[in-house]
Amino acid sequence: MKQSAFNRLYEVVGNSDRLLVAYDNVLSDLFKNTFWQEGPTELRRVLWNQGRRAQVEDSETFESPGLYLWGSKDIPLYIGITRGSFSKRFVRYIWSERSQCNLAQQFEAALRSMGIDGFPPEIRDWYARNFGGSTVRLEGAVQFAKAGIAEIWFALFPHATVAEIRVLEQALIPVAEKWNENRGLGKLLNKQR
Repeated sequence: MKQSAFNRLYEVVGNSDRLLVAYDNVLSDLFKNTFWQEGPTELRRVLWNQGRRAQVEDSETFESPGLYLWGSKDIPLYIGITRGSFSKRFVRYIWSERSQCNLAQQFEAALRSMGIDGFPPEIRDWYARNFGGSTVRLEGAVQFAKAGIAEIWFALFPHATVAEIRVLEQALIPVAEKWNENRGLGKLLNKQR
């Protein structure tokens, strides 16, 4: 049986050079595979607007915890984790009316030209009230709009052991930053702790 993408990365988590090679290999496989159209999502990029259908067709994966990657074209943009399930975590990205992707799509032109000021005041006020004044999610929507929301995708790397997911996330973010930097791509959207 073929080893999961998560395990390919996790088995070298203690060595950043080997992790960089493993990450490059996983991305290479991810980018050479076609975008998800149906069935399992393993090692497939799923366009954000296909997320609900993917959730229905691969419900087992979406009910798992794990690591996820957001990107545009062949550019990784963000690495995140969920300790619960991808279905619950993706409320912030896709499922809700004011999710990052829906906001990026709705206000794409204004966000591309004006950044966070491209949101109408009622959206900024709603986020301020509901997220303690944080603009992180709005900033994410701006970045998705600037990258071209029609080309935003995600990839899921399910894994059952939450402690291992956290360890891999911590080790992978700087490696992924280096991968982008080596190719002249922009920084990840991850806010460093």
